[in-house]
Amino acid sequence: MRIVKSLSTLLLSVCLLTPILPGSAEGGDDALSLLTLNVGKADCLLLRHGGLTYMVDTGTAESWGAVSAALRANGITRLDGVILTHTDKDHAGGLPALAASGVEVGAWYSSAYYCEVTEKKHPAILAAAQRGQSVRWLKAGDSLPFGDGTLRVIGPTVLFEDKENNNSVVLLAEAAGGRMLLCGDMEEPEEKLLLAAGAVPNCDVLKVGHHGEGDATCRKFALAVMPEAAVISTDSVAEPDTPDPKVLSVLRGVGAEIWLTEETKGGVLAEIRGGRLTCRKAEWTLPDPVGGVAISAKDNSADTVTLRNGGSAAADLSGWYIISQRGGEIFVLPEGTVLAAGASLTVGTETAGYGDLIWPDTNVWHNNKDDAAILYDACGREMDRAD
Repeated sequence: MRIVKSLSTLLLSVCLLTPILPGSAEGGDDALSLLTLNVGKADCLLLRHGGLTYMVDTGTAESWGAVSAALRANGITRLDGVILTHTDKDHAGGLPALAASGVEVGAWYSSAYYCEVTEKKHPAILAAAQRGQSVRWLKAGDSLPFGDGTLRVIGPTVLFEDKENNNSVVLLAEAAGGRMLLCGDMEEPEEKLLLAAGAVPNCDVLKVGHHGEGDATCRKFALAVMPEAAVISTDSVAEPDTPDPKVLSVLRGVGAEIWLTEETKGGVLAEIRGGRLTCRKAEWTLPDPVGGVAISAKDNSADTVTLRNGGSAAADLSGWYIISQRGGEIFVLPEGTVLAAGASLTVGTETAGYGDLIWPDTNVWHNNKDDAAILYDACGREMDRAD
C-alpha cells in the first residue's frame, strides 16, 4: 500500500479577454462559486469563496490554453491552492504548464492514496518541485482554508489498489448558505464507502463523478445528495458513452437540473449567495489569432523543433506552447518571446544541448514512431503541427 506523507516563469496568457458575463467568476467574497471549465473530456474547476481561489484538477496538457484563457478572463493571477483529485492525465495533464506559468500557487494538494504512478513520477510532486514547494496529501477528515465557510475532504477513505478513479479526492464546500460536492472521478465503490460512513449530505450542486459515465452516480448516491444542479464535464465526441443515459435518468429522477460543459464556450458557472443558487453558461471573447507562425523544421534525432514567422510583422509568442503528441510533454514559451518577421527560433531539449530556448526535458521526440509536434497559441488554438 502506498500512502504518501510528504515528501519559474511565464506570465499568464497574453490574450486580451473580455468576460461576457460581468462579474461572473469573480463572485464577491460572500459568494460560493464554482466555474467548471469546458476542457473536453477532462476536469478543471475554479472554486472560490472568501477571497480564496482553488483550482481543482488542471485538464489535459492540450487544454492548457483554455485554462490559461479562463484564468486571464476572470482576473485570476493567484491560486491559493491547486488540488489534484487523482493522477489520470485528463485531470493532471495541465500541471506541467501551470507550474511553468507565472500564476502564483500558494499550496499544492493531492490524494494521499494512488496506485498508477510511482512517487518519483507523481505529477503533483513534479509540479510543486518546479516551484520549490512540496505537496500536502489529502484524505477523508482533512480540511482546507475557506474564509468563513468550510472546505472538507470526505474521500478517499482507503486505498484502492486496482482503480485510480476510486482514490479521487472528494470535496464538500459549504458557504454562503449552500453546499457543493465535487467528486473527481469517483466511481460506485468509493460512493458506497462514503454512503456507508454517512458522509454524503444534501447539496445544492453536484459536480458529477467520472464525467457522467455509467460506473458512477448510483441512485442511492443521487438520493443522498439531492442536488438542485448537476454539472458534468465531458465531451461526448471524444467519449461517446458520456454522459450515460442511465446517469442522466438518475439525476433527473431526483430533480436535478443538468448542465454539460460541452454545451458551453467557456464552462458552467454555479454561484450561491444567501442560500440562493444560480447557474449559467460562462463565456469570453478571444482576440484574433496571430497568423504566419508555423513549425518549419522538426529533427527527431537532434531533439529540436524550429518555429518560423512567415508573416510581415513581429509576433508575440508569450504563452504559446508545443506538445509532443505521443508523450504528452509540453513546453510553454516564456513571457517576452517575440519572433521578428522572417525570423526563426529553435527549441532544443537537454538532449540536444542547444537552442534559442531549452525545453527542460530529454528525448522528447520519438525516433521510431509517429510523434507529431503540435503548436498552440496562448489561447489554446492549434496553429500548426509537424510529424
